[in-house]
Amino acid sequence: MIKKLFKTYFLVVLLLVACDNNEYSKQISNHHSSKEMPNQIEKNKEHSKKDDSTNSSGKNLTLEKKFLPPNFLVKKIEIEAKNHSLTLVMNYVLSEKLYEILKQYKDYYFVIQYPEEFSTLTNVKNSKPVKGPLPTNGQLSYSVTFLTSWSNDIPKDLINKINNGELRYNLIILDKEMFPVHIFNDVQWYQTFDPNKGSNIIFDEKKNEKEN
Repeated sequence: MIKKLFKTYFLVVLLLVACDNNEYSKQISNHHSSKEMPNQIEKNKEHSKKDDSTNSSGKNLTLEKKFLPPNFLVKKIEIEAKNHSLTLVMNYVLSEKLYEILKQYKDYYFVIQYPEEFSTLTNVKNSKPVKGPLPTNGQLSYSVTFLTSWSNDIPKDLINKINNGELRYNLIILDKEMFPVHIFNDVQWYQTFDPNKGSNIIFDEKKNEKEN
C-alpha cells in the first residue's frame, strides 16, 4: 500500500516538473522572439532603403550638362580623307567626376556633324553613331574613330582642305536613348579654344527645330 502511494506521488511530481519546464521553455522562446524580431525588421528596412536608393539613383541619372568642360576635353583630332572615305580620330579626356557617372550610365555615343561643303558633295551629313568607350581601370584618356564612306567622287581640292584641317566639324554627344545632350562646335579646333567662351553649347532642341 505504501509502495503504491509512493509511486503515485512520484508520478505526480514528475508531471508537475515537466509542465513547469515546458512553460519555462515557452517563456524563453517568446523572450528571444520578441527581441530578435524588431532587430530583424530594422535590418530588412535598412536593406530595402539601400536597394531603393541604388535603383532610384540609376533611374534618375542623366548626361545633361555632364560633358561641360572641364569634365570633357577634346585633346586632339586627326582627319584623313580619300576620294571615297574619311577617317576621323578623336582623343579626349574625362574628369574623375564624369568617369564615375559614365561607369553607372554605361551607354553614350558620339556623332560627327560634317560641314555643308562636304555633305553637299557626298550626301553625308553626319557620321554613324560611335559608342563611347566605357571607363575602366581608372583610365581618363580615350579615343574614338569615325569611319565614313560615300560612292561618288569628290574634288581633289576638297580632299586637300579636309586633310589640311580647313573645314569645320561639330561633335554631337548622345545619351543611351540616342537623344542629343551636347553639341561642340568646331571640335577640330577645340583644344585651342577657351572652352568657357562659346566653343561648345548645350543642345537646345527647340532652337534646333526652328533652324531646321
